[in-house]
Amino acid sequence: MSGGIHVLCVDDDPDSRPRTVAVLDQHHDAIDVTTARSGREGLAVFDGERSVEPDRTVDCVVSGYELPDMNGLELLAAVRERDPTVPFILFPSNGSEAIASEAISAGVTDYIPTESATEQDAVLADRIEAAVEKCRADPARRRSERALEQYERLVELAPTALFVLDADATIGWSNEEFADAFTEDEDDLIGLRFPKLVERGYYDERVTTKYTEEVRGLLSSSVDRERAKYQVRFHAPDGEERIHDVHTRLLPLEDGAFTGTIHAIRDITRRRRYRRELERQNERLAEFTSLVSHDLRNPLNVAQGTLDLLAEEFESPHFDELQWSLARMEELIDGLLQLARQGKTIGDETWLSLASAARKAWSTVDNG
Repeated sequence: MSGGIHVLCVDDDPDSRPRTVAVLDQHHDAIDVTTARSGREGLAVFDGERSVEPDRTVDCVVSGYELPDMNGLELLAAVRERDPTVPFILFPSNGSEAIASEAISAGVTDYIPTESATEQDAVLADRIEAAVEKCRADPARRRSERALEQYERLVELAPTALFVLDADATIGWSNEEFADAFTEDEDDLIGLRFPKLVERGYYDERVTTKYTEEVRGLLSSSVDRERAKYQVRFHAPDGEERIHDVHTRLLPLEDGAFTGTIHAIRDITRRRRYRRELERQNERLAEFTSLVSHDLRNPLNVAQGTLDLLAEEFESPHFDELQWSLARMEELIDGLLQLARQGKTIGDETWLSLASAARKAWSTVDNG
């Protein structure tokens, strides 16, 4: 296993303690043992108060049962208060069924009596390594499990329909958003071959042809793309035809072999209808604007011609104001046509003084 193992061995037996340390050192080079002769001394090592390397934590505690100041289970309780996850192995020199039962109830990681010292010492080394490896793996596994649960929850709540097809086009998994589009229950969809949905009228036969073409394209070495995007028609149970925007990606290949595909579907029916309605409205607006501008230009041209004739025969300071007003109307009509035909704003936006604009507008009004 990766990383060394720091073992705290708490035992007041002057014979068994050195033997245990020697066996652990002999069987596993990665095991480093610190010894203590009492519970308090062991806790001082555990807390880092009595250690050559104060910052190094204890990975596993091995304790006898009979200690000078407390028994092994009392030491277990004190260790658990400090760290509820560290492995604790009870290794009594004089074990019994009663002690074993009490130890298991108290939550020891392992119980190994030492009647046959040599064999049990070897077993102890293996048990320590297994317990520490499991302890180190558990936090990573729990983090992975939590991340997986969050991901699964996110996928289930996503407003996008998702489903997976295997190599035989059988539905292997789907989220609720996908299943809600069908009359079949979600459990009935799992294990159903996709062509069955075509047979039941949900999709046209062209869907299978399109799917085959896109998958071949994704598998082709000559095509450098990771996903296919296309649109299909879906016939909903309520009789409405909907437009689905489909994104398809390959599942990881196994030894170069095709294993299936994953699909994400969005219903773009409303968006399409809105776009078409907007296009029709723009067309009607363009027709209306063209008609209105034509009707406006006729009297405007008459007014411009009349003003030109008057300017030739008479002199008046008001002719310039009339000329500006007619030119301004011409600009407004041209701008209206440009806006309707191109759908863009006219010119650059600039800041104007409201008071100045109001005074300028008022100056063009005949207020008597």
